[in-house]
Amino acid sequence: MPAAPAPPAPSAPPAPPASSSSSTSAPPAPTAPTVPRIALDFKTISPQSLVDYIEYHSVDVSANSNIADMSIAAAKHFEIMEVDEETVIGGFLTRCDGSKDYMEVSRVISLNTPSLQAYKRKRQKAAALPGEQVAAKTSRSDENGSWILASVQAYHPETETYDVQDEDDITKLIRIPFTNVMRLGTGQEVFLKGSDCMAIFPETTSFYRAKVSKNPVWRPDRLGVPTCSELILRFMDDEDETGKTPHRRVPSRYVIQLPNSYFESVLG
Repeated sequence: MPAAPAPPAPSAPPAPPASSSSSTSAPPAPTAPTVPRIALDFKTISPQSLVDYIEYHSVDVSANSNIADMSIAAAKHFEIMEVDEETVIGGFLTRCDGSKDYMEVSRVISLNTPSLQAYKRKRQKAAALPGEQVAAKTSRSDENGSWILASVQAYHPETETYDVQDEDDITKLIRIPFTNVMRLGTGQEVFLKGSDCMAIFPETTSFYRAKVSKNPVWRPDRLGVPTCSELILRFMDDEDETGKTPHRRVPSRYVIQLPNSYFESVLG
């Protein structure tokens, strides 16, 4: 006689309906910016090195970026940067070769390069003070007129950066590196006839390249120090309708060296 069929397995009970309190899901937590997975950890690099990297490669960062933001921006740029392999390998092999020329150059550089701390102390000593008017480059452009008149709001020695305000727009606070700020003249700088310089063009707040067209007149100040109150200049690209470049008088306070010469004299 055949065996009786097995009774059917009981079906699983239906899942209880979701309660009204759990029907609305919580908003997703904000995600932190993705840090590229590269061998070089930009978070361990000094703040000044980050600023130098970002400035040199024109990495796009906002003016109020903190160190973490700059580290991520620099790492992302480094991740996609194209590298000339032949140049890198050639330089590596030259170093491994241990040639006398390479070793001698390395030794001279090592002996003549000041320590990082000494260099930072020199920069801090040369930094402009809060409230001081300065020439500032607030954009990445290097065209004539890119330096403007600004006032220092703060200097941050740990990152070697300034907070400045454009004298024409005091509503904005702009953070820029040390090398984008030059202090104004004192009237005691030596600008002889033929010297290259930058100066505020009359009735503007922008600095333009110029050349000293007449030797300055020196007079002693109240302490007896020879001082020049104004300089006579010819500005680049300032020809009139006849093609002649006029002489213009500019207060010596607003006549400064070209950037390379300025930082060489300030930092040695």
